[in-house]
Amino acid sequence: MKIGIPANINLLATDNFNLDKANYTNEFFIDLLVKHGIRPEIIPLVPKQMVQEYVAEVDGIIIPGGNDVDPEMFAEKPEAEIGKTYQPHDEFEVQIVKEAIKNKIPVLGICRGHQIINVAMGGTLYQDLPTDLTSVEQHDQTVPNEIGTQMVAIKPDSQLAQTVGTNPMVNSKHHQAIKKVGSGLKVNAVSEDGVIEGIENADGSITGVQWHPELMWHRDKNEEKIFTDFFARVKAAE
Repeated sequence: MKIGIPANINLLATDNFNLDKANYTNEFFIDLLVKHGIRPEIIPLVPKQMVQEYVAEVDGIIIPGGNDVDPEMFAEKPEAEIGKTYQPHDEFEVQIVKEAIKNKIPVLGICRGHQIINVAMGGTLYQDLPTDLTSVEQHDQTVPNEIGTQMVAIKPDSQLAQTVGTNPMVNSKHHQAIKKVGSGLKVNAVSEDGVIEGIENADGSITGVQWHPELMWHRDKNEEKIFTDFFARVKAAE
């Protein structure tokens, strides 16, 4: 089995020119895939015609967290509080989602990836939670990221509930979030303050979570099960 992971793009200033807009991926995803005998395929930021080739060669896609999504992707102007964005990367990942859907390849989105799925399917985002949704609590935890700090309510009849139960404790490290839900998606999880924490489509081939299970799977088997259940869906779709 081969799982494609779209590369993140380094937008931070660096003294090493080799790292300017470097394509990279978090080792937690690599470690997890290798543990389960799955071949990671890092998809670099490439032209549109090559994206089609990359997606056609993999069995599933995991879209990881990363920088903010440019609001132009959902027809809004940027707010002052928005973080670093890079529209070519947003367009690249949106195309990956659309190509995966066209080819009936399962997709799992994590944090930004969950948001990108929503945007690719016509949804919108809160650009900055503290500004746009003032009733929310802290969604940028200061304790180590492998520790769960908030309880989410998961709909009992959802696929996600079969994986992690209905009230897991999860971590929280984001300031953008889903506002309008994209076409063909349904909300399956919300935080105690009402932020959308999970989405899935009707057959469960497209799923996303707002938290970071890749940072928790080493110590929480339910968080690892988010990935192993995804692998099972990938295998079933082959």
